[in-house]
Amino acid sequence: MSQDREPFAGDVLLDLAYSGRLVLGTDEAEARIAELRRTLAFGYAQLADPDFDGAGDRLRELLRELPKYVEAFQLATKSFTPR
Repeated sequence: MSQDREPFAGDVLLDLAYSGRLVLGTDEAEARIAELRRTLAFGYAQLADPDFDGAGDRLRELLRELPKYVEAFQLATKSFTPR
């Protein structure tokens, strides 16, 4: 990976969620998950577009990584306790 690219953090978020250190309220998590799912749908549409001439490899990496974010945010709501 070149130095100008930031690594994805899906595994980090999952580790934090499994350990109970990533905690989100249900509304916040649902909003983030909805945004991620829209991003995934857009990304798959881009790859399916025969005229797409963007960075396909990077997009494929993103599409493999984003489901980890979704899972982490789903897990994060299980640790949430309103104060």
